Amino acid sequence: MRQVSPQDNLFLHMESSTTPMHVGLLCIYHQETADGGQVRFKDIIRNTLSRIHKVPAMRQRLVSTPLQLDYPYWIDDPNFDIEFHIRHIALPKPGDWRQLCIQVARINSRPLDVNRPLWEVTVIEGLDNIEGLPPGCFAIFGKMHRAIFDRNLGGQILAAFHDLSADAKISMPEYPLTVDRIPTELELLSRATVNRVKILGSYANIASKYAWPAAKKIYQVLCKSKSCSFGRAPTTRFNHELSPHRVFAGTSFALEDIHELKAMYEGARFNDIVTAIVAGALHRYLYSKNELPDHSLTAMIPILQKPEQRAEERLHHFAYVFPRLFTEIKNDIKRTERLVEHLARSRKQSGWLDWEITDDAARLFPNTLADIFLKGSTIYQKARHKGPFFNTFISSMAGPHIPLYHTGAQLLSCYGTDSLYSNIGLAHNAFSYNGTLHIAINCCRNMMPDPDCYIDCLNDSFVSLAK
Repeated sequence: MRQVSPQDNLFLHMESSTTPMHVGLLCIYHQETADGGQVRFKDIIRNTLSRIHKVPAMRQRLVSTPLQLDYPYWIDDPNFDIEFHIRHIALPKPGDWRQLCIQVARINSRPLDVNRPLWEVTVIEGLDNIEGLPPGCFAIFGKMHRAIFDRNLGGQILAAFHDLSADAKISMPEYPLTVDRIPTELELLSRATVNRVKILGSYANIASKYAWPAAKKIYQVLCKSKSCSFGRAPTTRFNHELSPHRVFAGTSFALEDIHELKAMYEGARFNDIVTAIVAGALHRYLYSKNELPDHSLTAMIPILQKPEQRAEERLHHFAYVFPRLFTEIKNDIKRTERLVEHLARSRKQSGWLDWEITDDAARLFPNTLADIFLKGSTIYQKARHKGPFFNTFISSMAGPHIPLYHTGAQLLSCYGTDSLYSNIGLAHNAFSYNGTLHIAINCCRNMMPDPDCYIDCLNDSFVSLAK
């Protein structure tokens, strides 16, 4: 039994009917490489069950303390049921890309069941009419809660459930898996009492550690620095109250083309080019709606850090930067030049908002106050008349650059989805795999009723830079 970290506890409290806190990955497979040219649903279940012991977090569920007096605990679920977590559906004919996107958006809009391990997988058959894909493909869309997901775990999952060849054998684990006994309320209350006494002593240490440095940094970065745009974002159609409905769409680019673009701009990084493509798309989309603000849109971009792991805690090791996107600039080349220079400066000056500060700050809030704090922050943001803290979320993740196989079927493409937050209704996720970069969007349907139009803007932005 392991206690939920303060960071992960905040993700649990951010969960609502309109902001489900999970991330997703859509994987598309070609089953011709499988034995007999066909993959059956029961084969996928058996293959998953034979490997799930390699990712212990996928068998763990939450146990809450009485009256939420302390952070909840992870236990190995004694009632784990693999068939609850893996579902099976099929697209109606003709089975095209639009139908797949609609189905993924519907699945993605539904929150996970907090009384079970926080992940679900849906196998989607009938992908027979998608441009660039052979008939007979199938997709697997997986969702996992942010409270248990980080990039390390994402890599573990890809490695655990995929093979390097189509003829890998399925073998069940040699030893039976152990499960935890569900603790009683008295046991949980006893632990909560001890933990509350321990954490009282940490308040003074945390305050002395961060009070002056944090105040100084906040003044320098938020008040004087031009590289951090947190709280300086204009209001757009993507920054209003979220509905429970979602849209999903994606597009792909050759990884070689992205690297060629990167080489054209001095000091540019791979993620800078991804951000430039997104900035160009936002400019085009909002301009077409006559809604382009005079001031630049801003984004939140995570930057991975790799410090030493604290004892048995799964922390999200990210710093966050909040750069301008220069969407007010019409010329794509000039916008990208400004963006590359600005992002380099942002990474140096805004990286103070890192994983350690986030985790220590989360420790200051007992579980009973975490929900009040987050709801209060949301109310405060809505009451402000200067716009949202930032406009959109952009993340990028490098996947394997060799072909992978699941139950004998070759993985052709991957599209990621990210969580949406209160008043932040558009998220971009870039995932590279086997020589291709896939960019997917997850958005509130009320804010973007025409996702195909936005995908056209992403494609036009890339073509303009590639010229």
